[in-house]
Amino acid sequence: MLVAAQSGRALAAAARRAGFVPLVADLFADSDTRALCPAAIAVEGALATGFRRDGLVAALDRLAAAAPAPPIGLVLGSGFEDRPRLIERLAARYGLLGTAGPGVRAAKDPQSLAAACRQEDIPHPPIARTVPEAGDWLIKRIGGSGGVHVRPARRPGTLPRGRYAQAFVPGRSVSLGFLSDGIDIRPVGFAEQWAAPTPARPWRFGGMAGPVRLPETVEAGMIETARRLARRFGLRGLASLDAVLDGEDWTLVEINPRPGAALDVLDCGEVPLLAAHIAACRGYLPEMKVVSAMVRGIGIVYATKPIAAVLAAEWPAWVFDRPDSGGSIGAGDPIATVTAEAPDVGAVRALIERRSAWLRADCGAT
Repeated sequence: MLVAAQSGRALAAAARRAGFVPLVADLFADSDTRALCPAAIAVEGALATGFRRDGLVAALDRLAAAAPAPPIGLVLGSGFEDRPRLIERLAARYGLLGTAGPGVRAAKDPQSLAAACRQEDIPHPPIARTVPEAGDWLIKRIGGSGGVHVRPARRPGTLPRGRYAQAFVPGRSVSLGFLSDGIDIRPVGFAEQWAAPTPARPWRFGGMAGPVRLPETVEAGMIETARRLARRFGLRGLASLDAVLDGEDWTLVEINPRPGAALDVLDCGEVPLLAAHIAACRGYLPEMKVVSAMVRGIGIVYATKPIAAVLAAEWPAWVFDRPDSGGSIGAGDPIATVTAEAPDVGAVRALIERRSAWLRADCGAT
């Protein structure tokens, strides 16, 4: 199976759990990803700007040519939401296991999503191309991911091409992971998300924990919303809804038409998630049943200052996406991912904080 994502480790691990052999092209080709794959290639690009198209295609061609057997297709992770034409090109070349380019374009177009929400009576924040004078607004990049593109609006005015304003909605960030065959869905589970803010990037993705339970009316509303939007946009395979929760009121923020961070926290059912993803892409929706009573969490550990040379050589089992010893890391860049498991979200987050502090110290980041 070919995999392309900004970071391919989670998809590679999910592929292994499902019995597949992953071949990964991503931005890092870190030691964890290399350990999971017979071949992994680091492609030129950056988290903020994505892949260089020609370099990505060349890397995937090399992986496919060197594969021990013909790959069954290509699974895409983050980094393609704003590049539907590239998705179409990759689909034609390798066979896509996921939502097609037109579906991604429609799902990630803020005007298209807002119109769908109005017609389906789904709670959704107002959006605008010009920041209004009244109210609190966020500025987002169309097709952006990971929260690094989100900024508070400082002043009213027309936004540059590729940006839009969305009304700020306070509350708890939650998500629903689900499978879709383009017609119906199967809910996988709910999760809670949090930010790792900096002054310049106040909504930078910090971590996620799940499965969690939400108020019954919220769960029912989010599941029905996923069903309607998946059918409307023709979503295939794993996808997720991001929402803001305030008591028993919830507001849809966006839809992610691809596998995401939930792979690390919700892949605890009877059917491996990537096996279910492929089945859904081929028109079959398996019943999904979570069998873990514990909450699982991940936290992204960012460098607070430049690291000239990573010091740690031996890593605990709860560290993923491990950088190579001796490598350099820029201030604000991710060092690694820490994981935790506990009976509730609060305990998970506390353990993640302790492990994150250890990791920064051991890498020379404090």
